[in-house]
Amino acid sequence: MKFKTLACVAALTSIGFMNCWAADQVINADVIVVGAGAGGTVAAVGAVEGGKKTVLLEKNAFPGGNGMFMEGSYAVGSSVQKAAGVKLTEEESFNTIMNYHHWKSNAPLVRRFVSESKYTIDWIQDHGVKFEEVTSMWPEKREAKDLTWHIYPGKHGSSLIKRMTEIFKEKGGTLLTQTPGKELLMKDGRVAGVVAYNKDGDKITINAPNVILATGGYLENDEMVKKYGAIPAEPNGALGHTGDGINMAFSAGAVPDGMGLIVYNGAFMPVKGEALCEGPNGQLRALFRQGFLNVNHVGDRFFNEEKTREWPFSSNAIQREGEVFVVFDADTAKELKTTGYLVQCGLYIRAGHPADKFDQLIAENEKVGNAFTGNTIEEVAKKAGMDPKKLAHAAKKMTEYTKKGHDDQFGKDPKFLRKVEKAPFYIVRGKLHALSSGNGVKVTEFMEVVDKNDRVIPGLFAIGHDAGGFYGDSYDLKAGEGSASAFAINGGRIAVKTILGEFDAERN
Repeated sequence: MKFKTLACVAALTSIGFMNCWAADQVINADVIVVGAGAGGTVAAVGAVEGGKKTVLLEKNAFPGGNGMFMEGSYAVGSSVQKAAGVKLTEEESFNTIMNYHHWKSNAPLVRRFVSESKYTIDWIQDHGVKFEEVTSMWPEKREAKDLTWHIYPGKHGSSLIKRMTEIFKEKGGTLLTQTPGKELLMKDGRVAGVVAYNKDGDKITINAPNVILATGGYLENDEMVKKYGAIPAEPNGALGHTGDGINMAFSAGAVPDGMGLIVYNGAFMPVKGEALCEGPNGQLRALFRQGFLNVNHVGDRFFNEEKTREWPFSSNAIQREGEVFVVFDADTAKELKTTGYLVQCGLYIRAGHPADKFDQLIAENEKVGNAFTGNTIEEVAKKAGMDPKKLAHAAKKMTEYTKKGHDDQFGKDPKFLRKVEKAPFYIVRGKLHALSSGNGVKVTEFMEVVDKNDRVIPGLFAIGHDAGGFYGDSYDLKAGEGSASAFAINGGRIAVKTILGEFDAERN
């Protein structure tokens, strides 16, 4: 404290005020939620409404995390679906999801998630967040009314985060931002609390018999990503997911369950803080979903670009290359600016939406090395660091396939074929991106963390991307749109309901 005091004296002399006298603190609570994203804020509201003194910790300056970027959440059997005439049953949806994951997932956990999802959607609506619609990215699913994706107001998860934060504070909850949880406290084999540190470095010891870990996984911890056999990727959206909660759980004896799965979502032009096709550069980032000619860093075509729509599949091909380049010509650029995009990118850019900022964004991104233009294919190849002969060959073959109406190499749907022969030529650079890490530590269907012997660690819960066993080998984009955010918010409610004893009757 002596050093801090001397620093504070200097600061007081120079600026007249500083919060210098904060000291180490002790807080007593019933529930601690570590991480104020979608799952964490929902859990915190549930706990405080259940009469529990609750502390919500957030390492960033404001709540939200990746919850700020979610468009919608999965559910089956909700009032929103019933109003839309959706007939899909829990059993049908559960088996579709499990079959997609080749039954690698924790079946009781997934079944509990599916069963609770309708209650969570209705609970959210009862708390003032009204879903716009239930829909799908896939036209065939819309036609069949096989709809599970519940869209937040404004197509933006910030509406949920804002409302949950307001309610939590109104109900007397304690929110501490810029205060990451650092250490899990244990006593006599059960959870006893968390040690956190605020932005001034002050230690805050929070004593509580229940801790819910909701820190969003470990995508930005390259060491952990590599340790579990995955490839580091550019993060989409919020920052700060470095494995804090998972490592806290490990310290108490938790074990991984399916870790190594990363929710890759294909390639995007690398821009920090922008998710999917949302943000100032969305119109260029949407190019990575259009199925145009994609090549690697030397100029070779390497997969069927139509799969960019179903990015859990295209991500596997892109992992082999790391960087991806979208190549097109003046005619395709004109089509984008007039007729618009071929396919939608999330809900931010719709099919048929004209790229009215195309020229501006190309010019801006040329300056930072994310876009390239040239009067010949060889010229643009050199600017992008490619082998001009290889790119010229790829462009020539794609033009031939387009003229004959058939992709002889990979059999791409003809509607995605475009000639690459008219100047100027364009290249937009992309890197392998990811939404999050997937699985975390092993949990029960009630979100209780277990040890290597499958024994529950009393008082410890993990939700969202800190919890394992939910995914098989990839994100289920078609089987359960919005399942990542839904697993977080449902996990938060399940953990709290477990703490409140609401599942006791069926467990005994």
